[in-house]
Amino acid sequence: MKTRIAMLLLVVFICTNVNAQKKLYFSVNPFGALEPQAAYGLAVGYAFNDQFDISTEYSLLTKPTWTDEGKYTNIKGFRSITTVKFTTSADEWKQTRNFVGAELRVRQFSYDDTQDFSNTATHTVINDYTFKNHTKTIGFAGLIGKQKDMCENGRIVLEVTAGIGLRYTTITRDNTPANSTIVPVETGFGEMPNYRNDQTSFYFPLAMRVIFKL
Repeated sequence: MKTRIAMLLLVVFICTNVNAQKKLYFSVNPFGALEPQAAYGLAVGYAFNDQFDISTEYSLLTKPTWTDEGKYTNIKGFRSITTVKFTTSADEWKQTRNFVGAELRVRQFSYDDTQDFSNTATHTVINDYTFKNHTKTIGFAGLIGKQKDMCENGRIVLEVTAGIGLRYTTITRDNTPANSTIVPVETGFGEMPNYRNDQTSFYFPLAMRVIFKL
């Protein structure tokens, strides 16, 4: 974690020392705290010109803020999202811009999971057994979005993005009962079956961010 924070600070230092005034920006996702794994973080971006820019967001993941912990008990982890954007059109009168882009995201977290296990020899079922679940996801998506200047000088910008992508998820389970397998249960739409160790699936990133230009 310290290494990732140091890299983020290094990006800020480099951009600041290459005449990045009016090109360096920060952004926040105000709804990150409402996600199933609440995300608290900050993005640093750099606009190379009026059309092309790149940003990296780093967030810490913790328990939900608007519900109880649910199945994500004692959750700890991080998420990073690197995004490139290309502006396709701009309306100076409305102070809006349309863009396309792509993102690469990595999410890694662990929590105390609870499942039923069946012994492979005796077929005895152990109910509500608690173990440590380590989940890692890598995803890549295409994006479309729109920006709107919120003040006359364009320093504060509201951005909305949506997209579709593919993600690969792996799960490692620690401290599970010996010679046992997880009892399969029905999962919700888009959720990974509780007994699988990996899965490739579609995902649909949707976000609203507030950008602060320096």
